[in-house]
Amino acid sequence: MRFLFVSAQLPGHLDWGGFLATAGALHGRGHAVLWASGAAVSGLVAAAGVPFAALAETGWRWPPPPPIARPEGMDDAAWHLLRAGRALDQWLDPPRVAAAVDALGAVAAAFAPDVIVSEVFMAAAGIVAEQQGVPFVVVGWPAVAAGKGPSTGPLVAAARARLEGLLAGAGVRGANFAADGPPALRSPLLHLTFWSDGWYRGLTLLPQTRHAGGLPLDALPADAALPAPDERPWVVITLGTSFNRDPAFFLAAAHAADRLGCLPILLLGRSPDEAERTGWLRQLPPSSVVRETVDLRRVLPYAAAAIHHGGAGTTHALVRAALPQIVVPHAADQIHQAQGLTRTGAGLHIPPKDVTVDRLMAALAALLPDLAPVRAHAAALRAELAALGGVPAAVAILEQVRGRV
Repeated sequence: MRFLFVSAQLPGHLDWGGFLATAGALHGRGHAVLWASGAAVSGLVAAAGVPFAALAETGWRWPPPPPIARPEGMDDAAWHLLRAGRALDQWLDPPRVAAAVDALGAVAAAFAPDVIVSEVFMAAAGIVAEQQGVPFVVVGWPAVAAGKGPSTGPLVAAARARLEGLLAGAGVRGANFAADGPPALRSPLLHLTFWSDGWYRGLTLLPQTRHAGGLPLDALPADAALPAPDERPWVVITLGTSFNRDPAFFLAAAHAADRLGCLPILLLGRSPDEAERTGWLRQLPPSSVVRETVDLRRVLPYAAAAIHHGGAGTTHALVRAALPQIVVPHAADQIHQAQGLTRTGAGLHIPPKDVTVDRLMAALAALLPDLAPVRAHAAALRAELAALGGVPAAVAILEQVRGRV
């Protein structure tokens, strides 16, 4: 079979718990696989052994627009509409998405995929799949029945107007989008997640949702460059690779861990600049370890807890290590991981505005004891995901997708 995978041009958007790994496994089984995204992630995709096609435009705006101040005299409703519109610009800006449809359409026409597999934020992928008449699969996100939120109103109307204009310009009906309410990619065929029914407990999922879970994280010998974890329990602290410039978060988390006798391991996801090296990094506890990244297989299995942003890939890796977590969401989709952890009891959620050293200390103290309930819940969640089969199960599910639409 021929699989065309599509993602935004950010490292975190390659994961979702097993997205790129599944593409690599399909390629290893002899399928023709091509990954289309922005050139910024070409090296990561190539390192996974997956052929890559660079798109001049993906439809995902990065970097995001700078923050705006509330105009003087603007009422609450207008301010909410303005902010929501800027958030929508991230993935559904009409000129940007239209350009992405052209770029991805050319790749699809040349590659002739049997299936297009996309993360949930690639509007162009849903449009191009309909243009090409091939099955469309959303990975990393379930198909959720309409909830109790607003299905009409000025914001929804404005957002749907954007989508309707894009669909009309592309000459398609929108078969791969939700039919009403806020615009969202919705495959009528398959939504494949790397979570489980328990992770989404309380939500009404549509029948095209299937879960592949995830296999336990393979442990390698502990990172020898770090103090032994039996000397000071390791606490992993990270904001991932995208929204990772929040010194207040890193300082509060590091001091909370240090005051409880733990070793703060800060993973910045990037190299610190000179201003950081001479600024806030000097305010960290002397015990702190600061790295750009680590081999998670040498750290997570030996750690006591993690404090992080709630990125899907980070959260999934921590779950596969049965590691109790504190999530401080820093971007829109990260709240979903925080909610999953609280639903399953495998972690805690603290809003960014409530982060203090004392608040983090109290939360971390609840996670550290060996017999803490959250540890039992984390172990149960890991077992639930493992029972579903992980990436091999995802491969088997995708290999069953057949036919034209």
